[in-house]
Amino acid sequence: MNRAAPIFAVSLALFAASVATNGATQGGDAPSVGSAQRLMVRQRYAEAAREVAAILKNNPENIDALYTLATIEQTRILDYESYGMDGARFLSLADSLLDILDRRQTALRGGDSLRCLFYRANIFGGIGLMQAKRGAWMEGAKAAMTSSGMYRQVKKADPGHLGAELGLGVFDYYFGTSLKWVPFVGGGSVERGLEAMERALRAPFPFDHAAKSSYCWMLIDRKQYKKADSLAHTVLREIPASTIFLRIRALIAVWSGCYDDALLLGNKLKNLSEARSPVNWSDLITSYYIIASAHDNLGQKAEACKSADKGLSLPMPTEFKNMPNVKEHIKFLTGIRGKYSKKR
Repeated sequence: MNRAAPIFAVSLALFAASVATNGATQGGDAPSVGSAQRLMVRQRYAEAAREVAAILKNNPENIDALYTLATIEQTRILDYESYGMDGARFLSLADSLLDILDRRQTALRGGDSLRCLFYRANIFGGIGLMQAKRGAWMEGAKAAMTSSGMYRQVKKADPGHLGAELGLGVFDYYFGTSLKWVPFVGGGSVERGLEAMERALRAPFPFDHAAKSSYCWMLIDRKQYKKADSLAHTVLREIPASTIFLRIRALIAVWSGCYDDALLLGNKLKNLSEARSPVNWSDLITSYYIIASAHDNLGQKAEACKSADKGLSLPMPTEFKNMPNVKEHIKFLTGIRGKYSKKR
């Protein structure tokens, strides 16, 4: 599609290096996509990006590495919920990757071609999600529809493709519920989406991991807290420091009235979030919401007010304070402090 694509692929390797901190890959093993993916699910995004950068330096058109580069950046943004700050960069990266992968697919055959199509579908899905999170609903819906069509092509060629089930499950569920209002889309089905997600839990790594996170939030949306908590717990047994799944369990605890558990999990989330570099401000303010809410519901007024004070005094950069979920938690903590400060 673009004669400059091989040269531009090298610039993508430089992009990977730019999102990583300086330093060599861990250990003496040669860098691999699998290693990068394992680092990614453990939220070690800088190290994962370095692995991909090393691969692309030697093989700028490695489709697995190119796709993984997009996945690392998308996962990092979802983790930190930094759509407003980092979303535009992701969208630019995704467009460039699609240009290269589209050209590569014309030269590939058989399983390699199908895998490239699947990667393109996932990137379009990431574009749709990022645009929706940034308020561009119609553009996001268009990208999601393109993604869905590609997943169906993958499924037609390989009916047992469980990775495609994940993409179709997300599309069907959300366009059958919260995005049902979007015009000219249609075709969403909650039941079909949930059935696809059940199958996607058996997808090969790392798609099974993504399926577990997405399915947990669908179950929470349907107030099936026990099932979501159990699923999140299985991941935490394997990756105890995963704040993505710890946040799920902590929120479930406070929303389902298990306030002692919420205090335990909320404090663990707080400690892990503070220790991360960079600090995950979204998780950190969420932890104070959980802790203050649990103390409040347990009638522990002094502890609730103290937690609210600590949450509101965080040295959070202004750009993070403008994030919707952070604003919501700040409003809650302000309410707790106002509620009890009058009684002190």
